[in-house]
This record gives sequence, structure tokens and C-alpha cells, in this order.
Amino acid sequence: MKKIYTLKLLALVAGMLLAGTTASEAKVTKPTSAGGIVISKVFFNSMKNDADKAFILANYIELYNNSSDTLDIAGLYLGLAESHSDATQAWTVDAMQAEHKDSVALKQIFQIPTDQVYKVAPGQSVVICNAAANHTTVASKAPDLSAADFESKTQNNAYKDYHNDNVAGLVVAHTYNPDKAGQAAYADYINFVTTGPGAMVLLAHNTDLTKFSTGFQRGKDSGNVMMFVPKYKVLDGVDVVVNTKAKSPAADQKRLPESIDAGFTAQATPGGNNGEAIVRKTAFVTSDGRTVLFDTDNSSVDFEVTTDLAIRTYSEQVSGITESTITIPESGFVAVNIEKPFYAPRNVYFTYVNVTNNASTTDMTYYNFPGDSLLLIKGPWIACGQPGTYPLYLSESQGVMKTRSSGMTWSEEDSKTLTGSQASRMIYKFQNEKGKVGFKRVPAVDGKYNTATFSDGYRLYYAITADIAKKIAAANGATDDTDLDFIQWHGVTPDQIVTGINEVKAVFSVQQGIYNLQGQKLTRLQKGVNIVNGRKVVIK
Repeated sequence: MKKIYTLKLLALVAGMLLAGTTASEAKVTKPTSAGGIVISKVFFNSMKNDADKAFILANYIELYNNSSDTLDIAGLYLGLAESHSDATQAWTVDAMQAEHKDSVALKQIFQIPTDQVYKVAPGQSVVICNAAANHTTVASKAPDLSAADFESKTQNNAYKDYHNDNVAGLVVAHTYNPDKAGQAAYADYINFVTTGPGAMVLLAHNTDLTKFSTGFQRGKDSGNVMMFVPKYKVLDGVDVVVNTKAKSPAADQKRLPESIDAGFTAQATPGGNNGEAIVRKTAFVTSDGRTVLFDTDNSSVDFEVTTDLAIRTYSEQVSGITESTITIPESGFVAVNIEKPFYAPRNVYFTYVNVTNNASTTDMTYYNFPGDSLLLIKGPWIACGQPGTYPLYLSESQGVMKTRSSGMTWSEEDSKTLTGSQASRMIYKFQNEKGKVGFKRVPAVDGKYNTATFSDGYRLYYAITADIAKKIAAANGATDDTDLDFIQWHGVTPDQIVTGINEVKAVFSVQQGIYNLQGQKLTRLQKGVNIVNGRKVVIK
């Protein structure tokens, strides 16, 4: 059922994709915060080979660049959480909170090598395994891992004969039996647990493992060694709990705190060797074909179980989308406060504005995003485009950008007076009249500009200090801060936006039906005329 939401305005942050910039032109960055690289697919459950014997060689972990920037993952750490089956020795969330607050207990940590830059383009995957070989020759339903990106290079007897010289090796940064290095029992392989628990985390490349404490299983003073890593170092995590005939999935098995993963996931069928993997659901697909995956920091919502074990495959069916609309008036701009993470057509841009008080500041900074560049965070934005009504897609998934740093504010009250340390600031309300777009200073009250009244559609405002006003005055046609009555719009404008695709293909699922003019069912939208759920959609 289609639901129409009231659109208000809100504040936002993070990376930027300026008009005319493509993902391929974006600079390479390191993933240092959540929302970029995610654990996207894990085959831990193992399977049976064609001789009906347990087959563990084909297990793998897949990482996915869920952002619109090219990322360098060199030095990134992959950690596997403690996985003891005995509840009295397990480092569950409750046990960790009591004895190692705000940390996670990791039994193994592997590092992606730092010998070179390892670029991952937007929408590309990284496959990590123990044996980068084509396993279909032994198990016909197994994945072909010969094109994996990294393998453990373990000397464990189960894997050592299946290594691929063309695949880079992981670095063993920590393992639970370090005293057995060089011995047959040394755990230099990714120790998947076929039934769970098997929580996994990604740690930032600049994590210094030497600063973290180590210990043993809960209640023990010897044996397997765990490393206790503060949760603030975790970029992403997925909590996999046990699913056996004796014990179905349960929250008391969780290893990761809610701030990392508010839920948990597990294989669907109890027991191991069932040939099941867990995979992130698709949040939307950009008009240029890039898949954006669910990322709400809740694996109960984000993941589903699949028997499609092929690497680098994700569902073409979009989950959790509600369709709404956005109307841009004659001015070409409108302030909106969107209630959920969202995306829109490419020819509508969404902008947030920021300004910093430093020596290089001469004007406000505008961050402009094409509507389908990535899943944008809910909140206040300024939308820009040719006048008209456009589709807007509200998602149950979390916005790809998760860090907010913006001066734009949306007022829920009809009036606002800045007090305390902000009393000397000046309020500028967003104005979107045709030919006069920007931020207009409110009238002075008793010589101060710190009080504003609002009405529907004009609740977006910006509050700046006199010092900042001095720095941006010249760029906005003013002589000094006292003369700065209006901050001009210097962001993207409607005439700068390239028109073209007017629909976002992600909203249409394969299940509902996409057809060409000959009545043939398609798996995805194609150039030309498409019939989608009985409606004609043209892709240029």
C-alpha cells in the first residue's frame, strides 16, 4: 500500500558528490567510520559434497562497499567473536558488560595486508576465505572461490592443499592459541562455526591492537586467549547465534552489544552442513545499476538466509520501500524534513549546508547529492530541481551516511529564541523565492537577531556567530557582518542538473514483474520502454 508522508526539513552530514562528479572520479578514502564497508554475505554453515560428506572448504566472508566512494581497505581488520558453546564460559553481551564493559571478545583477528592499496569501488565486493579454489568439482552446489580476493594461507591440513598463488594472503593479527604457532594445531585459518555462534566485526585500519587487554574463556585462567576490543573501534558487525535442534536462536547468545548489532541472525535450518548462507537484503538500486544494501545496524532486519552460495550475488528484489512524492516549486528549491532514509530520481539534488570557523573560511559549504547517489539520511535537506512533482522512496534501511555535521536546523516550534552561549548568534531562515534563494536574516528584536518565527514550509534556519558572518560577508555581497542581511545560495542550481532518468529502478521488484514491449519478462530495467506493474517506464 502506498503511504504519503508529510515532508519536513532536517540536518545532515557526511561525504559529498558534487554536480558533475561520478563515483569513478571520487577520491580513494579509508573506511574509518560506519556506513562504508559492511559485512554483506557469510557462508559459515558449510555443506555436503557430492559424496554426502561434510564439506567445509567452501566457507567464505564477503565485504561490500555500500558507499558511493572508492575505498582503500588495506589494513582493515576482520575479527571473529568468541564462540564457546558452554554458557558458563561464553563471553556473551551480559558477561562482557559485567566484566569488560563496552568491549567485544574476539578469538581471532585477521588483517588485510598493507603492502599496497586495495581499492574497492562503490558496489563492489571483497571475498575472504580459507581456500580460494573452485570447489564445484567436489561439491556441485558449492561456490567457486577461485576468484576470491584474500585467503588465510593456513597450513592447517584441511586447507593447505587448496591455496591459490594468485590470491593475496591475510595477516594473522591475533588467534586464540598463539603459543602453538608453527604447530599443526595452530589456528591460522578462519575458524567458522557451522552452527554458530559466529559473530564477526570489522575494525578500522588504524586500530592499535597492542593497546587492548587479553584474557581467557570466562571463569578460566588458562587456555584459549581472547582479545577484548573496545566497541568504538568496530566499523560493522553481524551477530550470528546458534541454531541447533537442542537450542533455537536466542538473544541470550548474543556476543555483540546493541550499538554494533541490535539484533542477531542464524541459519534457517537447525544443525550444520545445510548449505545456507546469510546475506544482506537490497535497500535500493541506483539508476546506474549500483546495489545499496540494508544497513540498520540490526541483523534481524538487514539479513536473510539464502541457499545461493555464489559469491558477489545479491537480491534484485528491493525490500522495505514506501513510495511518496516531493514537489519542487517554481523557484527550483524546497526545504524538506524527510522522516526516513530515502532516495529519489537522479535529476533531483539534495543539499545540506555547513560552515566552519577557521582561517580558510570565506563562505558556507554546500554538499550536493543526486537523489539516487546513495541512501540518504533522514532529516532536513534542501531539494533542488526543475519545478514539478517527483517520486520519493522512503526506506526501512538506515541511510548510508551516518555522521551528521550540519548547521541547518528544522524548527518544530512556531518560534525560536537562542539563549545562553548562543544568544549572540544570528538566525537566518531559508528563503526559496524565485530569483532570491538563500538564507535571510530575521528582523532584529531589541538589537538582536536571535529570535525567529516560523510557518509551515519555512522552518529551516541557520544560526551563525558574528565572527563567521565577518568571514563570509564578502562572498555574499556584504561589507561586514552587520551588513550581512542575506546569505546567497552558492550550491547546485536547477540549470546545472543534467536531466535524464526520471525513475529509480530500485522501487520495482522482479517478483512484481518487468516486461518489454514484446511481453517478455525481464530481470531488470533496460534502456528504452519497460512495462513495470502495468505502467510504462522509459529509461534513456
